[in-house]
Amino acid sequence: MRNIFPYLRVTLAVFIVFLHIAPSETYALEKDVFAKIKESDQPVVVKGDKVEYFHEENRVVGSGNISITYGDIKLSCDKITVYTDTKEAICEGNVAISQPGALMKGDKINYNFSAKKGYALDSKIKVHPFYGGAQKVEQTTDKEFRLQNGYITTSDLEKPHYRIQAREVQIFLDRKIIAKHTFFYIGNTPVLYLPYYVQPLVQKRPDVTVVAGRSSDWGYYGLTAWRYYFNESSKGEVHLDYREKKGFAEGIDYNYKLKGLGEGMARFYYAHENDDLAFTKTGSKDDRWRVQYRHNIDLPENTSCVIEINKLSDRDIIKDYFYREYEENPTPDNYVLFTNTMPNYTLTLLGRKRLDTFFTVAERLPELSLDVNNQKLWDTNFYYRSESSITNFIKRYDESTGISPEESLRSDNYHRLSYVTKLFKFLYTTPFIATRQTYYSRNRWKETNRLRSIYEAGVDFSTKFYRALDISTDFLNLDIHRLRHIITPTVGFLYRHQPTIAPENLYQFDEIDNIDKYNGFNLALENKIQTKRPTADGVKTVDLATFIVSTDYTFRWQKNSLEPKDDGRFGDVLFNLEVTPYSWLSIIGDMTLDHKDHNVNSANIDVYADLGKKLTIGAGHRYESSEGEKTSQLTGEIFYNINEEWKVKIYERYDFQSEKWEEQEYTIFKDLHSWIAEATLNIRDGDYTVWLVFKLKAFPELPIGLFRTTYRRPQPGTRR
Repeated sequence: MRNIFPYLRVTLAVFIVFLHIAPSETYALEKDVFAKIKESDQPVVVKGDKVEYFHEENRVVGSGNISITYGDIKLSCDKITVYTDTKEAICEGNVAISQPGALMKGDKINYNFSAKKGYALDSKIKVHPFYGGAQKVEQTTDKEFRLQNGYITTSDLEKPHYRIQAREVQIFLDRKIIAKHTFFYIGNTPVLYLPYYVQPLVQKRPDVTVVAGRSSDWGYYGLTAWRYYFNESSKGEVHLDYREKKGFAEGIDYNYKLKGLGEGMARFYYAHENDDLAFTKTGSKDDRWRVQYRHNIDLPENTSCVIEINKLSDRDIIKDYFYREYEENPTPDNYVLFTNTMPNYTLTLLGRKRLDTFFTVAERLPELSLDVNNQKLWDTNFYYRSESSITNFIKRYDESTGISPEESLRSDNYHRLSYVTKLFKFLYTTPFIATRQTYYSRNRWKETNRLRSIYEAGVDFSTKFYRALDISTDFLNLDIHRLRHIITPTVGFLYRHQPTIAPENLYQFDEIDNIDKYNGFNLALENKIQTKRPTADGVKTVDLATFIVSTDYTFRWQKNSLEPKDDGRFGDVLFNLEVTPYSWLSIIGDMTLDHKDHNVNSANIDVYADLGKKLTIGAGHRYESSEGEKTSQLTGEIFYNINEEWKVKIYERYDFQSEKWEEQEYTIFKDLHSWIAEATLNIRDGDYTVWLVFKLKAFPELPIGLFRTTYRRPQPGTRR
């Protein structure tokens, strides 16, 4: 009898609970003995090896493999005491409380299921992707936690590689983490103190990033970025950098959003170039800096405004410190642009001003333009479009050239009338006439009030032929289900009369001022091969190959006659090819052939193959021939996963003309549990550059535009 006594006691306790809570209900006993405690409409379900209910005390005590489910909250522990009237619980031994987005563990946790509040001593918490621990972890609401004298990290090790130790940490689920009086530790070594630290939980960006390396321009260098975050509407980065040959530099980036007033970005960077340098880019020993500001705002009536301001200490500051940005935009702009976009037209107001005297800029103070989209005229096949602008130009040259500014007010109006029709039921035909009338307040020879007239006429022809081939095959795993060959020839003719003012008599502010006479055809022939392939959403059409050949033919009319002269000529022949036989393989190429001497002026081809998680290969070739000079380069890249911990990437660029490697780059990736380390060696023109990058696996994406080095690796087949 003594062996079955515990089971009789548990059975009796469960029976009493049933009578107290729901005497009219019938329950089926599960394998584990359980008690159901009901208050209001939300019950707390307790399961365990042993459960006792004390009616007078409104208390349930359980032990052994205890588990509770309350809504989306799940609790497990070795021992528990639950008060049925308040739904408060005292949990002991291997306690774990989980809810969507958070997990709290400890040896003893006091928790209120109804209020979703509780606290634990010497506890740990997990909020993806962070892990934390503290002397006291308190849940203040269902979405907020507070850690006192604790830490957070993305490492799940018992002794994490790094951690952020703080006097107080506040965790707001699905939003952010706020830490006060924080020390950033690597191992057991503190490396940084921050009085206030915010980490959003909604994006994959690192808070601290370090790039170390060596280059001939900088020597040994270290670039760091420390990310700050107040909220989604106020955040940025702080930069602390050192370059052996240039000295220390610091900067700050700030991104903001103003409710109803748009969003913007401000950047400031200041470089203290070494005092003992004999020469700097400014020609003196002055420090160097850049300031950038940009703001966007959406206004009523489909109107937007963009403001951008750039101010530099010297013309080479971007090139020397932010080379990638320099490649994309060597001359930063300063402007204010208002754009009103409507279904039938676009109206813009632009103001452009030069702030740095070492750049050549065509100022527009201001420019008002109206572009009318191609509009159908009533219930006809006639269409009309126009482009109109009035601009006050002041072209200011680099002050070192000594060239005086060029000024002119220009009013330009372009109008085009076309007619869309179909001839012989297959030939799409669009004849058109156009005129451009441009007023200049002065020309290059200081003559005032000049009007240039340009008249155009032309016609565009196009048609389409296709043939379906009943071919189904899986040869070489091509997965072909019928083929369709489509041929699309197009012919365009344009006649532009000699402008009443030749381009050489005008200031050259932009491409409008350089328009000249033209007579010629544009010819193109497109071939496309398609097939159908089954997908999860049905059957879709896939382009297997596209091949386009195009050229132009220009000529002159005989005087007082509509007959062309015999000196017409073809232009270069352009070839474009794109082949995608498989979803993982693409081949893209183009070639330019000189019609006169049949020489190849340029030829490019790129091949890309994604062979799954293990291997990715890219290769390309570039060839150019101009004025007797030729370049021929072969580039390639291989990315290979050796195993879960090690990966390698190799990039090579070989020049056939010089018969030497122009550039080589080797990168090794090492998984360091919480971190990914990247060690790179770059060899270019005899210059060795080495850098080391650490990324948190939880935040693998480097902020765009955060770090700039003197090196930018092109894609396979591209050139610098």
